[in-house]
Amino acid sequence: MEKDLKEILSEDGELPPYPRFESDVRRAPKRTARLSPAQKRLALKNALRYIPEEWQDELAPEFAGELEERGRIYGYRFMPKTRIYGKPITEYKGKCLEGKAFQVMIDNNLDHAVALYPYELVTYGETGQVCQNWMQYRLLKNYLEELTQEQTLVVMSGHPMGAFASRKEAPRVIITNGLMVGMFDNNEDWTRAAAMGVTNYGQMTAGGWMYIGPQGIVHGTFNTILNAGRKVLGIPNDGDLTGKLFVTSGLGGMSGAQPKAIEIAHGVGIIAEVDKSRIETRLSQGWVRCVTSEVKQAFAWAQKACSDGESLSIAYHGNIVDVLEYAIESQDHP
Repeated sequence: MEKDLKEILSEDGELPPYPRFESDVRRAPKRTARLSPAQKRLALKNALRYIPEEWQDELAPEFAGELEERGRIYGYRFMPKTRIYGKPITEYKGKCLEGKAFQVMIDNNLDHAVALYPYELVTYGETGQVCQNWMQYRLLKNYLEELTQEQTLVVMSGHPMGAFASRKEAPRVIITNGLMVGMFDNNEDWTRAAAMGVTNYGQMTAGGWMYIGPQGIVHGTFNTILNAGRKVLGIPNDGDLTGKLFVTSGLGGMSGAQPKAIEIAHGVGIIAEVDKSRIETRLSQGWVRCVTSEVKQAFAWAQKACSDGESLSIAYHGNIVDVLEYAIESQDHP
C-alpha cells in the first residue's frame, strides 16, 4: 500500500474524534458471546492489529468498552464523517473500473437509507455485515483505490488479505465469509469467533457487497403470489389477484417487496410488522400505501379495496398472530 495506516484510517492522519450517533438511526442489539478472559484479550488484539502503535494505548480501553457494551468491536471512531452512499462511479478514486465499481457497491450497502443497522455495518437480515468493523472498511476502500487489472484482492470475512498479482481475466476480488472448520461449525462457536474478530456473516449479498434491497426480489415475490392464486384459487392464467386479500408479515430488508408485489398483482394486502421504524421506512420509500395499528381498520380498508376492485397495500403495526386471529373470528378469511 502506498499510504501508511494513519492516512488510511483518517482523512488528516490524526486520530479522529469519537462520533456522535443520530438517535433516529437503528442500532444493532448487543451481540452475546461467552468469551473467556483470554478470548477477550484476543478480540482486543485482533482489533488493534489495524491500529498504528501510537494510537493503541488510547484505543485499547475504548475497544474493550465496545466489546463489553455491544458484544463486538466495531471501531466507531473510524466511521466516515460524511454521508455514505453509492455515488456516481466517476466520483471514486481508482486505477481500474472494477475497483471503483466495488466501492459504489460497498457504499450502497452502508447507505443509511439502505442498511438495517448502518453504524454496525449490518446491511440486512439482522446479522449480514459488509465487514466486521470500520477499520476493515477503510482498508478495503484503500485497496480498491489502488487495485489494478493485473491484481486480485482477497478478502476473508471482511479482512483484506492483500492484493495479489493475477491476470486481467481473473476475478478482481475474491471474497469468503463465515467459513468455519467443521468441528466448530455451529452457532455457539461461530458467535464466539465473530466476537473475537475472526469471522463475519455476510448473508448472501451484504458481505458480497451486492445488496439491492426489495427491488431485487419484487419480481419473484409477484410471480409467487400470483401463481399461488392461480393454482389455489382457480384464477385463470391471464387473470390477476383483483378482489383477493393476501395476508403476510415483515417489512424489513427484502420483505419490503411484499406490499409492492401485491399491488403489481392487483391484489389487496395486509402486512404485519412489529418494528415501527421498518414501516416508516417502507412508507417513505413508497413500498407500502397506508398504515394502521388497528387490525379492524386494516380489514375495513382491505374489504373496501377488494369490493372496489382496487389494489392496496396496508401495513399493520403489530403481530401477525393478531391479524390471523381477527380473520378467524370475523370469518373474513384471506
